[in-house]
Amino acid sequence: MKNHHETGDDRDNRRVFAWGASAAILVFIGALTYFYAVDKRGEAPPPPSTTQSAPQPSSAAPSTQ
Repeated sequence: MKNHHETGDDRDNRRVFAWGASAAILVFIGALTYFYAVDKRGEAPPPPSTTQSAPQPSSAAPSTQ
């Protein structure tokens, strides 16, 4: 037969496990939220490249030849 001290220890162990599991779930949900927010910031189209292989000739300027 269990004495009162053993029953209290089992209750404390279950309480610690429940708090630990709750904290782990909250951290997991927080991490998912963070990575979702970071991913949303990366959905914008990339900025245009500043380096070009060859300059584009201007068709609006008349030729002087």
